[in-house]
Amino acid sequence: MAQSQIRYPFLIYKFLFITSLLILLAGLSSCSTDEPVDEGEQVLAAVGSYDITRTHFLNELQRFNARAGYAMNLSPDVMEAVLNQRLNRYVIVTYAMDQGWHNEPDVNHTREMIERKALMEEFERRFIIDELTISENDLRELFYRANTSVRASHLFASNRHEADSLFALLEQGHDFEALAAQVFQNPELARNGGDLGFFTLDDMDISFEDQAFRMAVGDISAPVQTSRGFSIIKVTDIVETPVITETQFAQRRNELAAIARDQQAELAVRNHLRSTMDAFDYDPALMQKLWDDVRNDPDAYLEFNPELVRLEVRLSPEVAGQTLISYGDFVFTTDDFLREAFFTTFSQRRQARNVHDFTGQVKAMAYRAMAIAEVRNHPNFNARYVQRTADETFYNYLNQMFDEYLEAQVQVGEDEIYAEFHRNPAQYVEPLQLDMAEIVVTSEEAADQAWAALEAGREFNDVLRQFTADPAGRENMGRLGFIPIQQFGMMSPSLVNIQPGEYAGPFQITGSRFHIFKCHGRIEPRQLTFEEAIPMVERALRSEAKEQLKIRKIGEARERFGAKVYTDRLLSIPIQL
Repeated sequence: MAQSQIRYPFLIYKFLFITSLLILLAGLSSCSTDEPVDEGEQVLAAVGSYDITRTHFLNELQRFNARAGYAMNLSPDVMEAVLNQRLNRYVIVTYAMDQGWHNEPDVNHTREMIERKALMEEFERRFIIDELTISENDLRELFYRANTSVRASHLFASNRHEADSLFALLEQGHDFEALAAQVFQNPELARNGGDLGFFTLDDMDISFEDQAFRMAVGDISAPVQTSRGFSIIKVTDIVETPVITETQFAQRRNELAAIARDQQAELAVRNHLRSTMDAFDYDPALMQKLWDDVRNDPDAYLEFNPELVRLEVRLSPEVAGQTLISYGDFVFTTDDFLREAFFTTFSQRRQARNVHDFTGQVKAMAYRAMAIAEVRNHPNFNARYVQRTADETFYNYLNQMFDEYLEAQVQVGEDEIYAEFHRNPAQYVEPLQLDMAEIVVTSEEAADQAWAALEAGREFNDVLRQFTADPAGRENMGRLGFIPIQQFGMMSPSLVNIQPGEYAGPFQITGSRFHIFKCHGRIEPRQLTFEEAIPMVERALRSEAKEQLKIRKIGEARERFGAKVYTDRLLSIPIQL
């Protein structure tokens, strides 16, 4: 008997399905800073010392419209909502400043960390990223990778010394899988020889991915430095999409160009860091002595006292004041180390388990100090722009503090939880769960062909074997197991009524990923008991109370600090996005 099928139109989930205006607006405060504007530009809203100018508003509106997929009707109400959301952000900043939060030592330290990060980003832009170009070959290589899946295993080491030692063992004939069993504490990676499964474009650390795609099946790489340490990579399988066309390449060209810029920038920054650190001149004996001092005073190295300006590690006389690292005219002393370590996170500092880890850590600190000094001395250094970038990021941090402050104010009693559950029991259920299998393809054409095959009566597994771009899916026939309906995101409304044996799709999840589902089973929603529902009810009540408190606090702060919105100026702006 033929299986029933459900056909849905292609859906662009990345942008077009926006659940509410507030969700869009909430995301805008984390966007990058606006360019500096003329001092005399028209002001549309203001609070305290903060003005929202016409340029700031139009930049914000452009970002909002992009997040809505350029499908939102930019009515006066929407424009005013965008402006008020931006204004509320500065109202919160003004409130935080008035409360003195910015003067707290740990907040001051965070601000300095933010400013240093902005300087590092400016260094990377001026000295590394601005020199990059994207060629036609670069785009075609990425298109190939987007239509290829690589399976690889790896051996991991935290530092170059350990990685080189592992690689030497491999060159001496030691078995890769046997070394993995010794290296990994994770039982699964130790058992399976460090197997990471299949991955494709933009799935892995960029340095790891770039190296793996340059290898053939059976190849083993030299140590590759990643964001977490060093990996020795062994490629075990490569699966390519059988047919890819020029039309598909043209459709994805803009997306590939954006990925290429991001990947090349990240690789260039890493390569600059690595080559510079490799060229540093340092005395290993002095580094060992410094490491001994750190080990002898671990609390001082690992503790965080924001009221200081440097770590208070007790250095021995033969170490104090000495030059640790030199590079041309740049000199990095042990005093510089104590200051730079103060601006290195606790989690990073505690990763130094031996002198080799520590040496890499100190070199990274020296590189950061050198980069910040170099960008500040650049003849075209735009201090105002960098400071504004740091300020906007710091304002995001103050908004997060405000959110945490509200969270701490909200109290929900047991009586409220009991009353809410019995008032709205239908809201507190265990959700529908679906046992699904999926076919993943990388083009609309392939999705239509796969769907047509299913409609013609071919078995799901046969279609999957022919069309899926997910090699792991071939091994388990695309089975996902039982998944709560809400985890399907914007697809949920289209899947809520699917029955076992039915198909749904194709769904366009991103610009290059299309999914077709088959339902193997479903577990219907179930009413929770009061005891089961307590955490869910409490979360709902806390969320509602927090939102009400936020509205009240912002309203009070707007009135107290004289927030103004010049609606007539706003509505006089001709919008051409």
